Amino acid sequence: MANTWTRRLLKVLDLFSGIGGFSLGLERTGGFETAAFCEIEKYPQEVLAKNFPGVPIYDDIKKLTAKRLVSDGIKDDG
Repeated sequence: MANTWTRRLLKVLDLFSGIGGFSLGLERTGGFETAAFCEIEKYPQEVLAKNFPGVPIYDDIKKLTAKRLVSDGIKDDG
């Protein structure tokens, strides 16, 4: 009997991201995918953009809301 399970990756919203080491480690386990970062410092933002192309980077945790994430296509999969 064939296994019909499909593995879903857990999505990570990486806050206070730095250069993304936490997300990198999680992704290397094979069970996680980074949905977005939030990092205020410019240099770490440049590193994140290079190492995680296409992943949104928000710059101010005080302005980041669930409504904004949903409007940008990042949603709670419940």
